[in-house]
Amino acid sequence: MDFLHKRRLLWHLFPPNLLIILGAIFVVTWYGSTVIRAFYFEQMESGLETRARLIEPEITRLAAGSKVKLQDFCRQVGKRAKTRITVVRGDGTVVAESDGDPARMGNHADRPELITALGGQTGSALRFSKTLAENMLYVAIPLKIPGESRAWGLRLSVPATSLDRILDTIRNKIILASLVVVFFAALITLFVSRQISRPLEEIRQGAEKLARGELDHPLQINTTAMSTEVAGLAGSLNKMSELVHDRVQAMTRHRNELEAVFTGMTEPILAVDTEMHIIRLNRAAMRLFRLQLLTVKGKPMQDLIHHDDLQQIIREVLANESHIEKNIILSEQASKIYLQTRAVPLRDGANRLIGVLVVMNDMTRLYRLETMRRDFVANVSHELKTPITAIKGYVETLLDGALEQPEDACRFLGIIDRQASHLNAIIDDLLTLSRIEQKTEHNEIALTLNNIREILESALQTCSRTAADKQVTIKIDCSNDLVGRVTPTLLEQAVINLLNNAITHSHEGGTVTLRAQRESDESGKSRIVLSVEDHGIGIAAEHLDRLFERFYRCDRARGRKQGGTGLGLAIVTHIAQVHGGSVAVTSEPGKGSVFSIILPR
Repeated sequence: MDFLHKRRLLWHLFPPNLLIILGAIFVVTWYGSTVIRAFYFEQMESGLETRARLIEPEITRLAAGSKVKLQDFCRQVGKRAKTRITVVRGDGTVVAESDGDPARMGNHADRPELITALGGQTGSALRFSKTLAENMLYVAIPLKIPGESRAWGLRLSVPATSLDRILDTIRNKIILASLVVVFFAALITLFVSRQISRPLEEIRQGAEKLARGELDHPLQINTTAMSTEVAGLAGSLNKMSELVHDRVQAMTRHRNELEAVFTGMTEPILAVDTEMHIIRLNRAAMRLFRLQLLTVKGKPMQDLIHHDDLQQIIREVLANESHIEKNIILSEQASKIYLQTRAVPLRDGANRLIGVLVVMNDMTRLYRLETMRRDFVANVSHELKTPITAIKGYVETLLDGALEQPEDACRFLGIIDRQASHLNAIIDDLLTLSRIEQKTEHNEIALTLNNIREILESALQTCSRTAADKQVTIKIDCSNDLVGRVTPTLLEQAVINLLNNAITHSHEGGTVTLRAQRESDESGKSRIVLSVEDHGIGIAAEHLDRLFERFYRCDRARGRKQGGTGLGLAIVTHIAQVHGGSVAVTSEPGKGSVFSIILPR
């Protein structure tokens, strides 16, 4: 997180530029003050030299004469010109002084300006005067005095205090102007620095959005007010943002498509990593293994899915990095689930193994259908072969001489007739099932609004003789105004099959209740439930799941003795399915059974 402690670009640009401006102004101010000071000194020196040249003739004349007059002249002129005038002999002795007594003044031969003047040149100097106790500007010129072998010196001086005041005033004005310039320069520098840093700040913020993955919309950095270099960088970032946005959108769509496929697949899918920790499960797999998504992701597979064969398949794929396809059986309480399992290695972009993907096809229904097919073939073969064998056997007996014995012949012919009738009933039921299936496939069965009680009464009339033979009473429990969208003939046939079944398995003198009523299911939808209830021998629980299969019998010997074909309940199932409904059964041995047809309203 070091970047959080780094300064912004603005503070890299603004302070150095401000310091450069301050330094430049300081140098210019110092240089200007120095130049002005030097200029003023030159002007004052020139003015003093001019004054000296003006009084030079008079001083020369008076110096050759009376020294008293020279002294008076110096005092008068010096007072009027506010200038100190000093006349010095060639040996440094002061001859005349406008502001003092020459006799009391020391030798001036060591004064710099006089050294130059006595040497024949104009001299100047700025120094502190002990006589006047202040800084003075001195200018001295040489004098040619008649009768003197050495040149004299005429020195004029003025206090430097006025010059200092003037220079201080100028310096203060320069400093004030400099402060104003610095203030406006700082504002301009700050503005320029912001203009430079703002686009880079926008670029930084855009880059941070990209880094955080905020790609809902591509970046649109305005490059109008930017320099060519920064605008190029911003444009490149905009293009990169658009490219990244498009790729992320494509990846998101691809991921959503894969997620939809993964979630919507009916086949259970399991993905684990190389440590056999669960990566993903789809809904079908969670239902199969009775797991919750929030509790399984990232957890060891061995702790959640206790199936040795499946774990072994995954270990083999991880060890060999090869595809494995194998059928396994998943035991779940009393039932078995047959799974066709295909396991393949999972690899990353660098083709490195990162886990295993397992796809499982639930073959349980196919196994059950195959079992039902085999049972059906065996049952139908058995059901057809039994009467055919009986008929063939009794025919052979008759041909072997039983025809000569009328009583035996009549008895055998009666058996043959019953077996032929049974065989004919089986074929009729098979044809009935086939006709229902064909009409269902071609949508040839029309459903119309009919009174349910009338259908039940018609079925009761059909079964009344059979019930009377066994002294079984049939009761109807149905309101007169109950109507439903049904095919009357098919529904009547289904009810007849259930009534015959109930009468057959009821005790003599028993009661069968035929009931129809409107109910609501778990979701609140209305439905019509037709039920046939008997109080007969009942059915064991292990037979209930397969009771509606073709030719399935709980007790083959008993069922055959009672004359059933084994197809009645299968026909009932198909008729219920034609109406968009279903069948159900509840039973308890020794207490009876309730068979129901559930129809949507």
